[in-house]
Amino acid sequence: MGLRLRHNEWQRQLWKFVTHPVTEILALVAVVLVALVTLVTVESRLIRSPAAPVVFSPK
Repeated sequence: MGLRLRHNEWQRQLWKFVTHPVTEILALVAVVLVALVTLVTVESRLIRSPAAPVVFSPK
């Protein structure tokens, strides 16, 4: 029972995959993880700068 793709059937299969609820949830989780990593990276660089607020400064 293999995957049979004839003529334009691959477009229908791709659309079914893209609109599947699990795909949407995985995409959302990936976006949140990328945003979290970006935030942590930016904040870790800024915490050591002289312009950091006193509250967040390690001094």
